[in-house]
Amino acid sequence: MTNYEIHGALGSPYSMKIRAAFRAKRLHHTWRLCAPMGPNSPTKHVKIPVIPVVKYPDGSWINDSTPLLLDLEKRGEGRSIVPSDPLLRFACYLIEDMADEWLVKAMFHYRWYYEEDKKIVPSWLLYDACLGLDKATIDAMGQQFAARQIGRMPKVGCTPETAPLIEASTNRMLQILEEAVLSKQHFLFGDMASMADAAIFGQLYQLKGDPTPSAMLRKNFPFVFRWLDHIDDASGFEGEWIENLTPVVIQLLKLAGDTYLPFLAANATAIDKGQATFTADLPEGFFTQDIFKYHKKCLERLRKEWSELSPEHRETLSEHLLGGTEVLDCALVQPTS
Repeated sequence: MTNYEIHGALGSPYSMKIRAAFRAKRLHHTWRLCAPMGPNSPTKHVKIPVIPVVKYPDGSWINDSTPLLLDLEKRGEGRSIVPSDPLLRFACYLIEDMADEWLVKAMFHYRWYYEEDKKIVPSWLLYDACLGLDKATIDAMGQQFAARQIGRMPKVGCTPETAPLIEASTNRMLQILEEAVLSKQHFLFGDMASMADAAIFGQLYQLKGDPTPSAMLRKNFPFVFRWLDHIDDASGFEGEWIENLTPVVIQLLKLAGDTYLPFLAANATAIDKGQATFTADLPEGFFTQDIFKYHKKCLERLRKEWSELSPEHRETLSEHLLGGTEVLDCALVQPTS
């Protein structure tokens, strides 16, 4: 039987995203807990040493979650987790990307901002990565890892100044999802889990486990808290994709249009101008962080997908993306000679 190997960690949002996606696709695979560093780490097989790393049946390796899943879709591997309708497919891609690159800030913020989480979570993460070590070693290595991650917080925009903005934006998304999971349509794009569901799950799974956000989810968003278990293994869900934009998807598109796309655009503009940092004017306030080149690639991919939509589909989506439409329409502007 054809078998894929997923080398990842429970504390890695993209590892959990990939595992959930493989399960939703009903694709035969083996899940292997791994340490992201060290001479025996599977990251030695890829250019950028981050997890998850997936080994294909032909022996090749890949570790960028979105291109990986799109490659599996292109190959026709397993059940599709992307709607076939072009308009819905673009919406799925955009929400998936927003989860990967914006919602991740919630994971990073909650994990390394609050004292209880900074005390407990590092040892959990190192326990997963270094099975067999004694508690004292795990605790010591965990605190070393925590210090490194906390030191990176300003680089990814997780600072005391942006903390209220991140929590407000996360709360907005969770309110949308709490309504969604109680609707007849169980997942975002129908009766089956999509790429977007898997990406959201990857990030929120971390909040579900870490002390402070876990308590917040249990108290304020109890059905999202439980719904995450449904996405963790959605292999048994059957049904159809939605045929039109639903209120839930529309609300997520509005969030992408007023928050995520302006964030991507501000980053891209700063890179083009040779600046080291950027500030995005978002509904919850001003958000500042260092430039990130990968985010520019994300915007370029979204612009390419947008340019390939029909004018009618772009017009329909524009009603909900609002200001974000201008960010995407840059792909349609021909450069002057």
